[in-house]
Amino acid sequence: MPILKTEEINHNLTKKKPPSHNEGEIKKVLPFATTKKYVKGSFQPLLGDYVRNITKIKTKKQKTSSLDALGVDPFTYRIVKSINPEDHLQHELENFLQYYLYGEKGDIKLIHPYIYNYLQGSDSDNLFRKVAKCASDVLVNNDQRIANIFKDTETEDVLSELIIGALNRSTDGSFSETIYQCKLEFLNNLYCEDLIYISGHHEYFIKSLPTLTHFYLFTYICQLMLKFEQFDKGDYTASTPLYYALDWEGVISKRRKAASDVDGFKRIKQRSPFLFPHIHTMSQLSTFHGNTNDSFFTYPELIEYFSGSEKEQEYLSDVNNWIEQYRGIFGERVTLKEQAGDLKTAFRVLFESIKEGMNEGARIGYGNSIEHFGSEFLRTRGSSGTILMLNHEMLLLLTAVSVKDKRIPINQLFSEYEKRGVALDRHSKKVVLETLDNLNFIDKKSDSGDAQYVKPIL
Repeated sequence: MPILKTEEINHNLTKKKPPSHNEGEIKKVLPFATTKKYVKGSFQPLLGDYVRNITKIKTKKQKTSSLDALGVDPFTYRIVKSINPEDHLQHELENFLQYYLYGEKGDIKLIHPYIYNYLQGSDSDNLFRKVAKCASDVLVNNDQRIANIFKDTETEDVLSELIIGALNRSTDGSFSETIYQCKLEFLNNLYCEDLIYISGHHEYFIKSLPTLTHFYLFTYICQLMLKFEQFDKGDYTASTPLYYALDWEGVISKRRKAASDVDGFKRIKQRSPFLFPHIHTMSQLSTFHGNTNDSFFTYPELIEYFSGSEKEQEYLSDVNNWIEQYRGIFGERVTLKEQAGDLKTAFRVLFESIKEGMNEGARIGYGNSIEHFGSEFLRTRGSSGTILMLNHEMLLLLTAVSVKDKRIPINQLFSEYEKRGVALDRHSKKVVLETLDNLNFIDKKSDSGDAQYVKPIL
């Protein structure tokens, strides 16, 4: 019996007319679509769905009541009733709570992490829900420490206690199946450590949660693409350097690493049309007997799984045969390939075949999702093109989570940045040092750069 499930893969591709690419039952790794663009902007609109995916709390929608018809907010009404003020104070208290809870914009204020569970979700946009689900699956990866942050109802003041107590607690736990498989556990671990740290600083946590989550998911996507591009050489245990600049640096010349084709976002931009073929190549290669959990295997994982085993040659033969069948499905636009003599070559040949077989518009549309999703961290600088950028807020957030509670040498700070996917050239490092020094976050022990320490931000 063949190891590769070629009949199943064939069915996935041909069940629609004309044939189209379908990953089948293999777990997903990214949430994007070929035709729909992710709306540029912050992660804020996704937070409700994101947190509920983590806590597995399913909030029941509030039924329309007579209070709605009277223009009275049921939430505010329940708080006032729990206080039971004197009649002449009730109206004033309702007005105060209405403004305190909703402000001028009418959105509920996030005075406590538990309230994230009750933020309105993305009912009208399936892509938003997919992105929120991907973020919770790959960044949190079922870490209960993170779930506990958003499940905790303990408060530090009476007003917050009244508000949390008045929330509609008619909820039921619901099991949320993992859809998106985490392939970069080092980023998952760093994100959880950073989130737990800032959760100890209440106001900063509320302010920074959407930015930190958005940044980490964008980094995850870019890093995943870079690993895929390296085929079997990809190192999934550490970040591949991607150079950023600072948005207050002024002119960024083409000679800077942040503006280069090799070290900056241009590398992502140029290679992004190949992300979709890579995903389908590995999904097809992962569709084999023995993969009982329908796991998504990366190129290095497939090499490790089959190399040196008695199944290696049989699997190689199956892949070579599938490459021929694939050409039969998608026709002459897929060029005839020689049979590969080893798995590493076979993976590249299949990738080239799928790249040719795919609609170019679909490849480009899928790849462009990276730029749309990461627009908050990108800036266009004239002839230097699109560049990865950190603003002041993001630099301080990145510094806060890198330093945490103990001062560290300045060189260690830059190493911590790089762990999180941010590399800086000497020009940007100098600006960072000047910026932190001006904010009094630098301890100077001597004129030597190595003897300078960064103090905790929070």
